[in-house]
Amino acid sequence: MADSVFLSAGHGGNDPGAVGNGLKEKDINLQTLLGCKAELERHNVKVFSSRTTDENDGVYEEVREAIASGVDLAVSFHTNAGGGNGFEAYCNTANPDGVRFSKLAEKYIKALGQNSRGVKDGTHLYFIRETPMTAVLLECFFIDNAADKNIGDTRAEQRALGVAYAKAILEYMGIDYKGNIPAKPAPSEPSKKLYRVQAGAYADYANAEKMRDKVIAAGFAAFISEE
Repeated sequence: MADSVFLSAGHGGNDPGAVGNGLKEKDINLQTLLGCKAELERHNVKVFSSRTTDENDGVYEEVREAIASGVDLAVSFHTNAGGGNGFEAYCNTANPDGVRFSKLAEKYIKALGQNSRGVKDGTHLYFIRETPMTAVLLECFFIDNAADKNIGDTRAEQRALGVAYAKAILEYMGIDYKGNIPAKPAPSEPSKKLYRVQAGAYADYANAEKMRDKVIAAGFAAFISEE
């Protein structure tokens, strides 16, 4: 199915996934998916999601949903653990499309300042092995590494990871990225310029004084100057 994708947020509900530094993998994965989904939909890409809330959604259900979607690309978002550091992408390395997308994801994540551990064969992973379309599993950072988690330990950063993945999906699909949504211009301040109106010119100073007094009486400022 052209211009459509299946997105999976790994774990969820009573399965927190990896835990470390006060973070839960299920929460990071979900925010990443939501950031990616919003950006793709802004580009009119049809998105099928494994979940959009914190709910139980095991990998068997994810694969079933991916197959039912009928799309050509399935992407699963995860967060790593085990003391390492950096981004990792897993795919069937015998599938050129899987490798191509994995490298695009790597490119855009590295643009955020994250290092990469590379693209690896993931045919031992159920999501990749049992999903018939091109399937890729992405590990954004190591949750138990105090330094590595800085790339995604806030909701805003997790959404930014999702946007980076969305850029990879768009390039993979051949869709031009529209760029960031421009901020609304600040309202202009009222003009502080003063405009002077001349009421007349008189050869007789007494007549000039009379006109000045009339203008002042009407509630306006007036003065006499010589030319």
